[in-house]
Amino acid sequence: MNTPNTIYLASALITDKNNRLLTVRKKTSTYYMMAGGKLELGETPEQALIRELNEELHLIITSKDIKLLGTHSTKAVNEANTIVTAHIYHLAIDDTDITVSAEIAEAKWLTQENYKETKLAHLLEEFSIPIWLRLF
Repeated sequence: MNTPNTIYLASALITDKNNRLLTVRKKTSTYYMMAGGKLELGETPEQALIRELNEELHLIITSKDIKLLGTHSTKAVNEANTIVTAHIYHLAIDDTDITVSAEIAEAKWLTQENYKETKLAHLLEEFSIPIWLRLF
């Protein structure tokens, strides 16, 4: 049996003033996930998240803007035999005019009414959705 690979991530549960949840879909995927990405060598999870949100969504934030919700590991949806382990942070934003770039194909705001109709990555579905639903 092959030992699975592990990818270390920093991800953000991003909400707006109406408690919608921002998800993104990569160009190479059919799954929606939280914004964020892989930690680079020497980066802390906070540093990685700040960099990734700037690269992917042109959001300029600092560590004061985010709050650690926890860490979760699960099966990756886009890589075979791979586990993702993520530090997941909450970020509340006022400006909901999101511009995507880098490997992101689109951003989608989820509501309590429409989230079940969206194909979600395991990390989002297992960890972040239950936390987000408790915010209502």
